[in-house]
Amino acid sequence: MIRFITIIAVFSANLLVAQSFGQNKVQYRNFDWSFITSPHFDIYYYGDAIDLAQYTAEKGEEAYEQISKHLRWTLRKRVPIIIYHSHNDFQQTNVVLPYMQEGIGGVTELFKNRVVIPFEGDYDQFRHVIHHELVHALINDMIYGSAQNVASGRVRLRVPLWANEGLAEYLSMNWDTQSDMILRDLAVHEEMPTVQQLQSFLAYKGGQSVWRFIAQKYGREKIGEIFTSMKIVQDAERGFDKAIGMDFESLTKQWHKYLKKEYWPDIDGRDEIEDISIRLTDHKKKKNYYNIAPAISPDGSKIAILEDKSGFANITLIDAIDGKYIKRLVKGNRSIDFEELKWLQPGISWSPDNKRIVIAAKAGSKDALYLIDADKPNKREKLTFDLDGIFSASWSPDGNLLAFVGNKVSSSDIYLYDINNRTLKNLTNDIYSDSEPTWSPDGNTIAYVSSRNKVNKNNVVKNISIADISSFQTDIYSIDISNNSLDRITYSNANENYPVWANTDNVLFYTSDDNGISNLYRHQMDDGTIESLTNLLTGLFQISISNDDEVMVFAGYSDNGWDIFRLSNPLQINQVDVIPTQFSKNIDKDDDALVDFRRNKSRGKNINRTSSKDYSNYIFAPEYGNYNKNNESKEPDSSQFQISDSLITADGNYIPQPYKTRLTMDMVFGYASYNSFFGAQGMTQFAFSDVLGDHQISLGTELVISLDKSDYYFTYGYLKKRVDYYFSLFHQADGTSDYYGNIYRLRFYGYQGLMSYPINRFNRVDAGLSYNKIDYRLFQQDYLSFGGGSYYESARDAADVMMYTASYIFDNTVYGFTGPIDGFRQNTTLSISPGVGQSKLKYQTIKLDFRKYFMFSRYTSLAGRVTYGKSFGPNPQKFILGGLQNWIFGSGETSGLKDESRFRSQPIDTSNTSMLIDVYLSDFIFPMRGYRFWERTGSNTLLMNFEFRFPFLFAFGIPNKFVFSNFGSYLFLDVGAAWDDMDEFSSIQSLRNKYGDNGLPDNASPIIAGGGIGVKIPLGPILFRVDTAWDINPNGYSRPQYYISIGTDW
Repeated sequence: MIRFITIIAVFSANLLVAQSFGQNKVQYRNFDWSFITSPHFDIYYYGDAIDLAQYTAEKGEEAYEQISKHLRWTLRKRVPIIIYHSHNDFQQTNVVLPYMQEGIGGVTELFKNRVVIPFEGDYDQFRHVIHHELVHALINDMIYGSAQNVASGRVRLRVPLWANEGLAEYLSMNWDTQSDMILRDLAVHEEMPTVQQLQSFLAYKGGQSVWRFIAQKYGREKIGEIFTSMKIVQDAERGFDKAIGMDFESLTKQWHKYLKKEYWPDIDGRDEIEDISIRLTDHKKKKNYYNIAPAISPDGSKIAILEDKSGFANITLIDAIDGKYIKRLVKGNRSIDFEELKWLQPGISWSPDNKRIVIAAKAGSKDALYLIDADKPNKREKLTFDLDGIFSASWSPDGNLLAFVGNKVSSSDIYLYDINNRTLKNLTNDIYSDSEPTWSPDGNTIAYVSSRNKVNKNNVVKNISIADISSFQTDIYSIDISNNSLDRITYSNANENYPVWANTDNVLFYTSDDNGISNLYRHQMDDGTIESLTNLLTGLFQISISNDDEVMVFAGYSDNGWDIFRLSNPLQINQVDVIPTQFSKNIDKDDDALVDFRRNKSRGKNINRTSSKDYSNYIFAPEYGNYNKNNESKEPDSSQFQISDSLITADGNYIPQPYKTRLTMDMVFGYASYNSFFGAQGMTQFAFSDVLGDHQISLGTELVISLDKSDYYFTYGYLKKRVDYYFSLFHQADGTSDYYGNIYRLRFYGYQGLMSYPINRFNRVDAGLSYNKIDYRLFQQDYLSFGGGSYYESARDAADVMMYTASYIFDNTVYGFTGPIDGFRQNTTLSISPGVGQSKLKYQTIKLDFRKYFMFSRYTSLAGRVTYGKSFGPNPQKFILGGLQNWIFGSGETSGLKDESRFRSQPIDTSNTSMLIDVYLSDFIFPMRGYRFWERTGSNTLLMNFEFRFPFLFAFGIPNKFVFSNFGSYLFLDVGAAWDDMDEFSSIQSLRNKYGDNGLPDNASPIIAGGGIGVKIPLGPILFRVDTAWDINPNGYSRPQYYISIGTDW
């Protein structure tokens, strides 16, 4: 809603609905919230998820005990934890504004230090995410306190991403075989980054490794000491140096030595993936990261895979022999049917006749299964079910049944769908996490992966509660679909995964991370013999086999990315020995014991001291006394962590309480903007919301001498239901002066209401009503008065307008660092002023804005835009063409003449009889570079923009790998026109009369064009733009026009 007011303040009285693009967060579901209270957390849940909330409370308190020991910190405020049944529901949260894409397992925001987590069917993953996000919550509480401290500058420290995310991973999972694989791959290929280069995915796993190194070298107690030091000195690198005597350069060198010592011994005797198989994809050549989830067709001729392409997912078909691209089957992330594909639990399966594939995808409010024709991908069938999540489908050998993973509230089960009878059956129907179903050749049995509690070798515990789940290690089980009888197939202490039946022998293939690396195993179902078939350096996953068992394909990790590989005749491969990794050899030696260094504990406040102040982290030196201020913090109010007996049952469970809306302040901050008429502007803003973010209030003010000379606003957003409602009151006071000393005072105020109905993530219909009032007063200096310094009011004017607006917005664009890089967006808006009010302004305006983006790489794209507007009625709106939005500095030539100002004609002038309408009720059409503001005006407009965007240093021939990804440049061409009457195109005199400029050349036209080159320079949170543009006219080109502005790509 801050953006809502910002747009009002810049140029136009048009509602936000007429200006905004953006994808939608759709409230498909009405949530009935309750919460329970544990000693340190308030856990919010809805529906029948009380057991999930109790589990969250238990695991959250366990995590808090461990984290607080490591950080030497006790929470000062209770932490709200908000849980959702599924990722689909999680994407509807109002706690944070960004859309929670597939792959985001949870989020912790800074305003209220709220943790938001979806349950996605896997209790081990859910426990991990709870623990991970609570690390962030405690760091927020310890380092920042609140977003207010960051916004106000009281806390200058910014914990590096690798240190923050890496610690969250390390404390939540210590170390595991997948982390070990990723770091081993970096070490053996000698592609180890510096700690400052640990970004994106490596910020998690690389940062986790750095903290593991620190803990093993110095002890876990150093973790809290490092964070305390960072807080004291308010600098991350100096904090590390103070605590362990190493800056980031030294830390990098020592960490690299540790990696080599840890992983180089693992090289001996192991195979690279390409030593035992044929690579079919190359992520380095494709410049992507993921090529996963291969599914080979039954005849063995082609493979369907899931691949990423700079921010979105595709399913493509490749040749099974050489990996050559055949076609794209699914274009993900850009349509309502395929909003998101399943990165975390991918699964593609072929029909037995080789004609169709089945996949799971997010489609609007729910997940769905899609049966897609491999020859005609647009020919597809959609299957929906009353489930919270759907994953990993598998087609039966007779083609009549589909087995898949389904989530419902707090359980993940194997479901069976009969394609002919349209019936659905829950096969496993228990509390355990089940995944990866695969069919036996006879179609009678399904093998799958599960993390069930084991009581002995031959039995599993079936009917238990969530709280009793004690095992997170996965084994492979089978279930007979005729009678639901369950058998356990594997019995190791490792994690088995991705089972696949052979078709010509009674054999089951699967992967296992026994001895520390995910390798391929062959299991003889007749006698139980298990044979290890690979001894890899990194690992293989997601196996698929042809009907004749001659070709197996799998996803493998190597060289910092995922690719597809082909293995021939897996039934004939000889057994090999799997050598234990250094990690698996020493897994039992990792000591997790830790002395409790929290406040109020062993080194915390001493209740026997005469002073209640804690001096354990003070520096007793006058010259460093200022550091103690950063280390001071209010002791937590212990009463807020005491749970009333009335909120706990006799057996120790927490009693649910109904959710009640309570607004609290998020933050107070200063806001600054630039107005091309009135220069720099700003105000103080106050933001309030409830815990769930359903009610959002924003207040802003820049109070000066009196209310009529001040800026202020109030907005309220109601976001609880599918339709979002916004209401705003605003007052904007502007002032300027001219060369003659005249002072202009203008006021723009009124109210606006907006109703927004999201059809789906990409389509939206908005409707709004606004009443805007404007007045203007001119003060001239009285030179005849004594001293000549007094002013008198010499003129005044006022206008008001009531306006109805309706818009249809479509937006499926994918964003890069500075704006959209791929996809399409359009905004069609109708505005109607019925002539209500004293001014009786009556008009109807239609405006269409279409934008298309073509991405060539993550940093290179082509953008095109067409904007058309037309206004009708007795008082049509004016479209003003020329210049650039947020143009701060710059000048040049237009039509061969040196510009006197950035305006072709100054709108704020005593001679302008339509000043109020021009400044506040006109529609400014940008960008039109090579020209000034007000270069062309009219009740009709057409603008076309083209930009080729590329890395800045690419222009000088420097390879992309040396280019900062958020520092770029662009070539542009702008062609536009604005006119009132068609005579302006044929009669130069008509054009001269309109603009009052007899100096217009004979070949002047309503059409203008300009082109040039620009550079984008990020400085902190602000993106500066420097454009050099030449106007294109019938006589050639003028000297350049220079623009320095701020703003993202259109």
